[in-house]
Amino acid sequence: MTALSLREQRSRLSALLDVTNPVDAPTAYYALDHDPKRSTLALRTDASGAPIGFVGRFQTGIDLFRPLVVMKCRQAEVAADLMAEVLTVGRQYLFFSNLNQLPLVGGSLQISSERILSIYALDLARFKPEINVLVRLKTAPNGTPIAEISNSGYRAVAGVNWQSSGFAEIYVYVDPEVRGRGWGRSVAMACTAQVRASGRVPLYLVEPSNHESVKLAESIGYRDTGARQIFAEAVYLGHPAHRLMSS
Repeated sequence: MTALSLREQRSRLSALLDVTNPVDAPTAYYALDHDPKRSTLALRTDASGAPIGFVGRFQTGIDLFRPLVVMKCRQAEVAADLMAEVLTVGRQYLFFSNLNQLPLVGGSLQISSERILSIYALDLARFKPEINVLVRLKTAPNGTPIAEISNSGYRAVAGVNWQSSGFAEIYVYVDPEVRGRGWGRSVAMACTAQVRASGRVPLYLVEPSNHESVKLAESIGYRDTGARQIFAEAVYLGHPAHRLMSS
């Protein structure tokens, strides 16, 4: 059987994902839109050709030495088979997928330092843009917006981690010395407005325990979708069935 090209894999696996739903948006970005030169996919289909799972390995700027592993599978057996196709035994990775995928990887990945992130999406009815004259708007090399306040050597910045045709995930960073001044909210507001102007829905991923960040997002007009994403360190242990056979 001839191996499918990345383009063909992406065309087929798109049926697994709802590209209009913020719940699937982070997974869909990597599966469908991430740089093809830095993307490797393994796809499984049923007898009729319908996709039943994929696992992807992606080189990103998050960590140059640990690729990102993103997946959506319906069965643990399928997940194990697909991970064996794209991952190397003993290598470290970063696992980034919807939380409902975590129960499917226990025999293949050793998970540690896990962070559970809430997926917030902008509620347009609650978004009331405000202008802060201190905010400077810039454009990143990849064309995404950046909003920045810089004063006396201190800085607050908001930008885009990734964007697809329908969504964009924004990030916010504020130097500790100037937190509490409202700079973070101002740059997040400005970046959110720029993303909206591009026709995309802004997303914000945050740990529920990060109360200040949650408060910032909600004050702008983001709402919790109820979806949860996991970001964790992982070591690939190998296919569980293969380990049992060799033991």
